[in-house]
Amino acid sequence: MNKTRRILIIYTGGTIGMQQTVDGLAPAPDLAAEIRHMPELGQAFQTHPPVIETMSYEPLLDSSDMTPGRWVQIARDIQQRYQQFDGFVVLHGTDTLAYTASALSFFLEHTDKPVVVTGAQLPFAYPRSDARNNLISALEVAANMPETMTQVCVVFGSRILRGNRTTKVSAKAYDAFDSPRYPNLGAIGIDVEYNRRGRFPTDFGNFAEQGQLPADEAVALVRLFPGFSAETLRAICQNSALRGIVLEAYGAGNGPSKNQSFQDAIQDAVGAGIVVVVVSQPLDGIVRMNSYAAGSALARAGAISGRDMTTEAALTKLYYLIALGYSADMIAQHMKTPIAGEMRR
Repeated sequence: MNKTRRILIIYTGGTIGMQQTVDGLAPAPDLAAEIRHMPELGQAFQTHPPVIETMSYEPLLDSSDMTPGRWVQIARDIQQRYQQFDGFVVLHGTDTLAYTASALSFFLEHTDKPVVVTGAQLPFAYPRSDARNNLISALEVAANMPETMTQVCVVFGSRILRGNRTTKVSAKAYDAFDSPRYPNLGAIGIDVEYNRRGRFPTDFGNFAEQGQLPADEAVALVRLFPGFSAETLRAICQNSALRGIVLEAYGAGNGPSKNQSFQDAIQDAVGAGIVVVVVSQPLDGIVRMNSYAAGSALARAGAISGRDMTTEAALTKLYYLIALGYSADMIAQHMKTPIAGEMRR
């Protein structure tokens, strides 16, 4: 006899539930009521429909206003209700959805239940909106994902993606997210089909009991470009709260190797206890810092390779490790090691 699944929908804000105002689109407070009265839910679950409950944040957020504190709030809201539900759906704005999905993969330790993050390119009320399809697909995955695969994932358009391998690739297409550096977990068409990739629950720290949320400015994101100056990097490092930098380098992890002042600035940052993690700018990139002299120079200065991590995963992983209270040396070591399926071994 099949067990009736219990699914919690957490509405944080975002385009999926927005309404038109005189100032443009803004989060609407009554999405939960609209969800409860969706006729499509009964059609999607003709046998063994799940029990669906909803909770909404107050105030609702445009995802452009998302903060690390909100990541932790979402994670703790799920943890506090973990025993009451079999799966979770987080409704989120698309702008920073990949950051939140990555963060949840770390902050939700020991999870063995599906946590599905989704949103929409158009609000529910708009013609041709993708909101209903994305929500129904997310609920199906939250209710029926194979136990060997349960993890934090993103369901959007026709794709099921590992949360910490996801990045936004389009502001207008319905398949707005992709996983260029890791195979998709599944595809949504007439049927929901799974690519049987194993799960990687974070069995690592103990944030729920001992973690302390670091300052928002504990991590910085720096993207290299031709002419990037050492002075700019040094100015960023003047922030006394800074503990980590995600450095978006060229290609295989290359930087300006002929610019000694830039190399010195990296070395000084590392010497001051700031962990510098190098990721690749191309969508389908991987860092191999010893492949070119330009990458070896960064390694000699003390930067570490983020291999095939996305920018979103590297940044949120740094926040997570800092929150656990680790030293710079421990953070650097753990940044080289996959803890939630976010990078190659």
